[in-house]
Amino acid sequence: MEIDSIWNELRNRGLRMTPLKRHIVKLFLEGGCGLSARDILDSVPSSPHISTVHRCLCSLEDAGFLRPDRNPDGLLRYRCSRMFYPDHGHFSCQECGKRIPFSFSFPEEFLQELERTGGFKIGNADFFLEGKCEHCSKKS
Repeated sequence: MEIDSIWNELRNRGLRMTPLKRHIVKLFLEGGCGLSARDILDSVPSSPHISTVHRCLCSLEDAGFLRPDRNPDGLLRYRCSRMFYPDHGHFSCQECGKRIPFSFSFPEEFLQELERTGGFKIGNADFFLEGKCEHCSKKS
């Protein structure tokens, strides 16, 4: 999906596409994932207040673009919803805490079989691996 069509879709869902919302959408579409409000604030060239970033994140979540992801560290992070960004996986280093996204999609037949046998409808699919990153593996 092209970025202009995503902005139009978000407008159709009732959002006013401010420069900050455009920045956040672009950040996620360029591969940003598992980002906190502070991560986003640090990436913005202007200096909005953190509460402004939180309000933008909430409105993008309400519009279905983002979904909340509370990690084991308790910090609320956001990820793109499946409807706007393809499924992908994450690797988390158990030693340094670094999170690394990687391209991955569950086969559609697999997801359909899960839905059929489980009696539920899958909205998002995550693939999460844990271990030691390359840097930490070399240290031990």
